[in-house]
Amino acid sequence: MPERNNMTSINDKRKEENMEREPENIPTNHEILRDFMLHMQLANRSENTLETYSRLLNRFLYHTSIPIHEMTSDYVWEWLKEHGRDKKETTVATWISILSSFFTFCDNEGYIEGIPMKSRWRPRLPKPLPRYIGKEELAIIKIQSEAGNLRNQVLFEFLSSSGCRITEALMLDKNDINVEERTARVKGKGSKLRTVHFSHRCAILLEEHLKRLPEMSDGIFLNQHKRKLTRQGAHKILREMGETAQLVGAFGPHRLRHTFATSLLAKGAELSFISEELGHSQLSTTRVYARLLDEKLVTMYRKYMG
Repeated sequence: MPERNNMTSINDKRKEENMEREPENIPTNHEILRDFMLHMQLANRSENTLETYSRLLNRFLYHTSIPIHEMTSDYVWEWLKEHGRDKKETTVATWISILSSFFTFCDNEGYIEGIPMKSRWRPRLPKPLPRYIGKEELAIIKIQSEAGNLRNQVLFEFLSSSGCRITEALMLDKNDINVEERTARVKGKGSKLRTVHFSHRCAILLEEHLKRLPEMSDGIFLNQHKRKLTRQGAHKILREMGETAQLVGAFGPHRLRHTFATSLLAKGAELSFISEELGHSQLSTTRVYARLLDEKLVTMYRKYMG
């Protein structure tokens, strides 16, 4: 308890110091944004999260001359209404979450007094079920991948048999792979390391792929410039596979991840094992797949039993 009181008094002192500053010494909006992004980096947020936050906050601050400490809830709400008019509710909900995090940081650091956000702004969204791919569709895409280059085959097979996030796969180096044991050491969210497993077919393809990689490069999935493939590049490869296979709906790495989890659950794997393989920090995140399987069973029953 004493430590908490000390932290509270430190934050209060910071606020007093910031409020007492001369106007010319008050940090600019972009200086505060830079502090916030540094805070996010130190909190080990993923590159994808940092990019999303930076893009939205730069957009929010770009066209205004109003200092952050003078922004009101009315101003923030009007901005959200104007820029979110044609956006999906999920997008606006993400924006509200990002702005809340930013203003909470500003309040904690003493840049503002009070957070100009209202909890009632958050739209109530139904929790969407993960979209997975059926066995037949997966087989068609696998055949399509075989028509491409070896790197793309390995990427598809590794993602579909390991359940990895795309960023985890793209960050892999040669020394992270154990072909014999069919395991890979990946760095997940919060820079947490874990071991994932991949299929026998993936091991065969990987072994051949590793032989062809340039000695000077550590990465596994490289572009034509011998640098690690970007998320955008990987998404493009998979999207084109899906289009060639005439797959219904968008096809990407996360859909393969959902397919991996759903398949394991259908085969009787325990939720705790699936959670560990996926790198979920909480079992509740994995339980959504059980709900998905329940709905699938109901659909099958109605189809065959009426």
